[in-house]
Amino acid sequence: MVSQFNLFIRFMIRTTIYGIRLASLFLAGYWLLLFTATHLPAVPMPDMPNSDKVIHFSAFAGLAFLMAWAIPTFPNKLWMSVSLALILTITYGAIDEISQTPVGRTADVMDWVADSIGAVFGILCYVVLRQIIVMLGKSQPESQPMTLEVPLG
Repeated sequence: MVSQFNLFIRFMIRTTIYGIRLASLFLAGYWLLLFTATHLPAVPMPDMPNSDKVIHFSAFAGLAFLMAWAIPTFPNKLWMSVSLALILTITYGAIDEISQTPVGRTADVMDWVADSIGAVFGILCYVVLRQIIVMLGKSQPESQPMTLEVPLG
């Protein structure tokens, strides 16, 4: 079971489509959806207290996680890539709030705070998951290079 998980993780990390890393493609798609969703005219929200803030938190946690995954990490320099991902995500959160006003939405500082806290959470999730993957990778013996071929038998 662990070896299949290890193969899946290696596949997710190393796979490219036309030379573009899968992480970058996921980030681009998610970011485009997020931009589109935040720049449509306002829609009625569920009648739950702070539901808007939960949505902001979740959306930017996902953006920060994907941003950290997509930015290449140099050996022993994880803090640089996650710091860059955090700064980019928080900055985009501010730009996103300000740029919503032409479509009839309001720029809310508390939405940006929820975006920022979500970004920190997304980065923390990325770092923890990355450490788990590194630990699992070290506990596994070195395997054969991965191929997309399915063995017969």
